[in-house]
Amino acid sequence: MKTFKEFVLICEKLNKTHDEDSQNKLWNYFISNSKNKKVRDLILSNDFEEAEKEIKKEVEKAKSNSNHPLNFKNAGDEEFSKKEGRQANDEKPYNDFLDDSVSGLLALSKQKKLRSAIEKGLPSRVTGSSQAGLSKQFKAAGGVDKTPKGDLEIYDPNNSKYRVGISMKKGAGAQLASAEGGEIKGMYKIAAKEYIKRFHSGKSREEKQRIEKEIMNDAERLSAIGRLQKSAGEASDPDKQKQSLKNVSQTISDKLLNKHPQFERLLSQVATSGKGKFEGGAGTAGVVLTGRNKSKEASAKPSEQQMSSRPRLALPKGSNRPGNLKIDYRPQQPVSRQSTFSDFSKQAAATQKQHAQTAADLEQQAASAETDLRAAQQAAADARVVRTSSGKPVPRKNAFYLQNNPGEAQRHYQNVSVANDTVAAAQSAHDNAVTAHQTHINTPPPIPTKQQPAQSQQTSQTVQPSVPQPVSSPENEKEKRRRETRQRMDAAGQRLGVQ
Repeated sequence: MKTFKEFVLICEKLNKTHDEDSQNKLWNYFISNSKNKKVRDLILSNDFEEAEKEIKKEVEKAKSNSNHPLNFKNAGDEEFSKKEGRQANDEKPYNDFLDDSVSGLLALSKQKKLRSAIEKGLPSRVTGSSQAGLSKQFKAAGGVDKTPKGDLEIYDPNNSKYRVGISMKKGAGAQLASAEGGEIKGMYKIAAKEYIKRFHSGKSREEKQRIEKEIMNDAERLSAIGRLQKSAGEASDPDKQKQSLKNVSQTISDKLLNKHPQFERLLSQVATSGKGKFEGGAGTAGVVLTGRNKSKEASAKPSEQQMSSRPRLALPKGSNRPGNLKIDYRPQQPVSRQSTFSDFSKQAAATQKQHAQTAADLEQQAASAETDLRAAQQAAADARVVRTSSGKPVPRKNAFYLQNNPGEAQRHYQNVSVANDTVAAAQSAHDNAVTAHQTHINTPPPIPTKQQPAQSQQTSQTVQPSVPQPVSSPENEKEKRRRETRQRMDAAGQRLGVQ
């Protein structure tokens, strides 16, 4: 495992986009390569295990073949340090990036959003330092950052409207957003519009305007406090002043998100995908790809499902810079949000629907099992009929046919035995299917329960490993005394021989 210092040196030697270049190369070589469709066909047939073997075999072959498109010597000059250029010791980290990208390609190939692109063999490209046009709504709120959310994008050369951006993350420690000033207000504006549309559509126009104004007022306050941190250098203790301002802005943010819990998730989605930020959808990221690490293979998921932490306010990134709002990427930690009655109702409806669907599936399985049982019984009845080797039934008058033909008798008894075993197996399967169906329809669907955040559970286990005992109430104490009295009376009765 590389030390942090070694990792920094590699990043200085190679451009920061080198992992993106590697992922881009593998996609174009194995997916959009019209000369070799073997891996693409395996992926489309969902044979990912065999596809992985083929990809790894080809990558290994490329390392030793200087003529191979994926070979180190054929990498573009833009992939290496502009100052020093390509160096001999760059080959190992180059190949390491290539190896890690195999896992990323397999993760992307399993994404439904990219199925059509794989079928068509569409190419990918690195977005690099490109910029995307901002939407009018985002610019009006004060947003100015045109950096695309996607590090890669799958595109259609024959259709300029088709693109799927891919945001690449390296795991814990990455960020979905680090916004200053107008960028904060732009994100809040987009999320607020979506929040009102999805959760307050039935309210009056005045009420909708009030909710949006409340959110945007807080966004303005967060932006203003960030600017105050920029000028805090003139204070007698600037660090203390900046920290105090940060604490105030965090309180404002938490209070708003506690009051409007669903808004937090939508804000995270804007930070992840850039939906609503860019004009015409350009610059957005539809998929988040988490790179491979020493303990886990790469994973890909739709950006709207990406989990994050609660937004946090941070100190300025440097001198003469404003404070900023960060949304941290959390690949394994669920988004902090409060359960609402609407969430409960949706979950209950989904549970009821799943329960009904399971009942229908079990009923279908029972019906199918009954059909199989009848077929097995019919086959057994046919097997009991004594037949000649040609298949014709033996006439009843020939009662001693089996005795006179030992070979035919052995075949007949074997067929009957197999048929009986088949009936027994079919009967067992039928009985199990019927029992499963009856048990399910007689069992009500489970009632959804509110789950505690994973982080809270972990903290609880760390601080208090033992299970706390319930606090005794007067009723508990009274019941305890009654139980002890009954136990003493029972013991006395046994000593006296009273049953």
